[in-house]
Amino acid sequence: MALRDPLKIVSIGGGTGLSTLLSGLKRFLRPDAAEPEIQLTAIVTVTDDGKSSGRLRTEFHVLPPGDIRNCLVALADEKNLLTRLFRHRFSGDGSVGGHSLGNLLILALHQMSGNFLTAIEQAEQLLEVRARVLPSTLDSVDLVTRINGKTVRGQVAIKSQNTPIRELALDPPDARALPAAVAAIHEADLITLGPGSLFTSVIANLLVKGVADALAESRARKIYICNAMTEFDETDGFTAEAHVQQILAYAPDLKLDYALFNSARISDQMLKRYEAEKAHPIEPPSTELSESGETRFLALPLISESHTVRHDPELLSRAILDFCAR
Repeated sequence: MALRDPLKIVSIGGGTGLSTLLSGLKRFLRPDAAEPEIQLTAIVTVTDDGKSSGRLRTEFHVLPPGDIRNCLVALADEKNLLTRLFRHRFSGDGSVGGHSLGNLLILALHQMSGNFLTAIEQAEQLLEVRARVLPSTLDSVDLVTRINGKTVRGQVAIKSQNTPIRELALDPPDARALPAAVAAIHEADLITLGPGSLFTSVIANLLVKGVADALAESRARKIYICNAMTEFDETDGFTAEAHVQQILAYAPDLKLDYALFNSARISDQMLKRYEAEKAHPIEPPSTELSESGETRFLALPLISESHTVRHDPELLSRAILDFCAR
């Protein structure tokens, strides 16, 4: 039985990083949990323009559903048949080949209701998800950057340049944050940024007008969770401190209380595998505080290895909740 009011957590990001964190936090969503219950809101980037999401976005002029679907599935019961259906991806080269059934179901719910937020809420009901999943904006947006003197538009195009990102913008630049997302940030006790691709999953949300301001105004504790490995097409050569500096460069009024890094050793076998991707481990900072003195650096063993190096959901969620006791 919970000994206090539910802890209000807002997790901001996208891609597999955010869904990994959510899959660890979902066990604290039960009202009969032995440990303190949480209220959880995920705020998800909507800049993806690749694979199934990109095709649906182009053909039906809908927000890309893929990252939202990943979050819903992460929060759902693994044993539920509907969860497995939402995760199913069609094979083949035909019209449905490569599409995720979950993406198609969210599209269908959107077309039936005429409202993307209603579609997400109905998907939450179908999957019996006890958290909220919100897009950071309802505007159709694209990422834009300058690489080698030319403008590159779209997440897929940017990452296909295989060049580290040094600046990022949103088009249209005046895309506004979803009011419910802003309200959740203002009401939160704890806010997480990441894990996930620094620019295309985390900073992409900060570029939405109103998100960075809400983060600066919120009195919640704020934690940045850094990836365990660099990404050649985004952060090649970045140190741990450089990741934090980039977050603060795009949200200069944000007071970041903690930055969390993995301290567990990555196996030689996995390091060799990542060499082919020109990806390298991100070593934790050698100091306990950022240069400004406002951000405390923490390093804990957080990863697990299977086919890739990923944060372990249970270790990560436990580390996040431990911050609340500090």
